[in-house]
Amino acid sequence: MKEFLRQVERNCISGALVLLPLLVFFVLLEKVWKFFQNYGEKFAHFLRLDLILGKYATDIAGGVILILLVYFSGYLMRLSLLRRFTKWVDDKLMIFLPGYEKNKKEAEAKLNKRKGKPSTDLPILLKNGEFWQPAHLIEEDEKGNAVVFLPNAPAKDQGQILIVKKSDFKKLSETTLGNLDNSIKSFGKGILSFK
Repeated sequence: MKEFLRQVERNCISGALVLLPLLVFFVLLEKVWKFFQNYGEKFAHFLRLDLILGKYATDIAGGVILILLVYFSGYLMRLSLLRRFTKWVDDKLMIFLPGYEKNKKEAEAKLNKRKGKPSTDLPILLKNGEFWQPAHLIEEDEKGNAVVFLPNAPAKDQGQILIVKKSDFKKLSETTLGNLDNSIKSFGKGILSFK
């Protein structure tokens, strides 16, 4: 009976951990969509689209505004100030939304496959003589070369940049950069379990 209750407890906790990020995502999506619907309604009324398209004019105009905003935000990302701000927001979301980093990495991997680019900025283990060191894969090329960032423990932001052959490292595909960086901050604690 105790084993059954433990199993129920584990399932409930696991289910909550799966549903919480989804719930937060859909609540945020609903808020964002209502915001753009509000401006879409004003825009549709201004252009008299509501007379032609009826109640769908609000959704169509809001969707067009959202797409234009996303498109022009791509141009703004070239500004270093905005890029730093976006990175700061990403770091905060990783703290407050469980599973955010994993889902972001999966989405980036899918986008990279679609673009035909190799995945970069991944956690790796770099071969250094007889031992392995945790590192970040920054860039790869078709010739078999790779740029690697080798952080100095416990400062994850300081280290060396190396150019190595692909045969000199192995990717930790089931590990996130956040987990690797936390391990580096704690002088390697938990690295042995990374895959």
